[in-house]
Amino acid sequence: MPDWFRQHLDLEADAAEIRWYQSEVIPGILQTEPYIRAIIDREDVEQQVEVRLERQKAIDRPDGPELNFILSESALRRNLGDRLTMREHLSHIAAIANRLNITIQVVPLDAETYVVSSFNFIILRLGEEVASDVVYLETFTDADYLDSPEAVRAYNRHWNRLRGAALWPAESRRLILRIADEMK
Repeated sequence: MPDWFRQHLDLEADAAEIRWYQSEVIPGILQTEPYIRAIIDREDVEQQVEVRLERQKAIDRPDGPELNFILSESALRRNLGDRLTMREHLSHIAAIANRLNITIQVVPLDAETYVVSSFNFIILRLGEEVASDVVYLETFTDADYLDSPEAVRAYNRHWNRLRGAALWPAESRRLILRIADEMK
């Protein structure tokens, strides 16, 4: 596991709140094992499965972080694996969306908005002050960690605009279930 990702895991474990925007695939912390196996085509697939499933334990920790996700509808519709894998995966996400510490919102494909984002980002809130936020940006071979107040404010503003363009959580859950039903 690269050092740049180990740093992210440490920050994720210490975070009080995680805000995660993902445009093309479902975030690793929400992925089912069959979905993980469908999207990873590398020698270290077993290690990747183990790491992602271990990270998901944060969802169940009583002292775990507040998790907020904004997903594009295209991430839900991108058929990775077979239809059964996708249907089970989407049903899993809809079930997780009922948890008190998790909010999942979807930006629908037909949203009438100027707010779009072709890049993924994660805002990790490490304390109660915005000054403690770190923005995580991952590339194919590396990652950037932004903690300057200007960068954090810019990403928080972008997050809020995306939230405004997204469906409310209950509407998002219904959309997720409808897409899962279409996979039958």
